[in-house]
Amino acid sequence: MTSNEFFVVEVFAAAELRGNPVMIVMDDGSLETEQMQRFAAWNGMPETVYLRRGMGGVSQSNAYAARIFSPRTELVFAGHPSLGAAHVAVEAGLVERPVFNPGPEMFGGGDLATLWQRGAVGMVELKLRSISAGNAAVFVKTPAPSAVHPLGAEHAKAVAAALSLTQKIQAYQVSAGANWIVVRRDDPADLERLVPQMSVIEALSAELGVSGVTVYVPADPATGTRFEVRSFGPLIGVPEDAVCGGGTACMAALEHHLDGGQSAGQPSYTDSVCFVQESEQRRSLHSTPGTRFSPACSARITGVFNTL
Repeated sequence: MTSNEFFVVEVFAAAELRGNPVMIVMDDGSLETEQMQRFAAWNGMPETVYLRRGMGGVSQSNAYAARIFSPRTELVFAGHPSLGAAHVAVEAGLVERPVFNPGPEMFGGGDLATLWQRGAVGMVELKLRSISAGNAAVFVKTPAPSAVHPLGAEHAKAVAAALSLTQKIQAYQVSAGANWIVVRRDDPADLERLVPQMSVIEALSAELGVSGVTVYVPADPATGTRFEVRSFGPLIGVPEDAVCGGGTACMAALEHHLDGGQSAGQPSYTDSVCFVQESEQRRSLHSTPGTRFSPACSARITGVFNTL
């Protein structure tokens, strides 16, 4: 039996067992795709990442390859798994110890190092702000948004029914590395009223070729954040994601589109992104223009095992 070391990592973790978990497996080349998918389905994590040392096209010292799986399928891109993978790549020695240099204030000050991850979406750039025993501040640059398209009336009605919303809604199909249906609501109470019909969301997702449905609302200004978000991805095996990087990237693209992007029905392009923070049981977002870097507040390894 093949033995592959794997790590359990918490991302967006302000405290132990409060973050979004991800499984990171060290791939020595012995695993077939079917084995990767089977383990991803078995282990109970929202995503599983398989890491390999080095790759072509950039310096080998700060680069690695990654494949990301949900319990049901391989993903082109996912945010929080990429953050957890970068943390393990450094801590496990998959890349050389990063070289830190002064970085811009947008990353919170201090010195930064750069990593590169190759995946199905292509090259993904990551920044590390600091490294200490078991913890790191990591930022991932989300893929550039490519298109925002409003759904037709019948599909929008079906999305509303799938969320148990009785009001008429406008829903959008958004591509930003990942592909999601995104809905903005103006009443914060709508987020708590959602009763997702997972089988309906799954069928709609399959029909439209998306990972799931993300809904966001303006947050209470007193919280210091701009939006609260919920993401449902039963098609990929994640009924509700605690903090969904792919859905968040698509939400940022839509917000830009609605806030002065190109006319409805036309592709919208933006470098805006929402910074994600986990706060109690609520998903909260900060929006910062001019960048696509999205940070993990912290990430920590919670266990190391040898199996597979």
